[in-house]
Amino acid sequence: AESDPAVAAASILARAAFLRGMKNLSRKFGVELRPGAGGPTLASGRAFLQKHDATMLRLVAKLHFSTTQQIGG
Repeated sequence: AESDPAVAAASILARAAFLRGMKNLSRKFGVELRPGAGGPTLASGRAFLQKHDATMLRLVAKLHFSTTQQIGG
């Protein structure tokens, strides 16, 4: 846990903004985008690639991450 209340509050606000952004991107691209790594995230990435061209990945993923490579991006 963070001992500085201002840092803790900033972390909470940043996480909320991140999750809101993920939800907005999911709606925009018609695929539930999931943060992180692992099976659900890989499935989400593969679903994205079934609907969209691989060049669109740059709009929703960090291309240098291994998860992106695992889905074929």
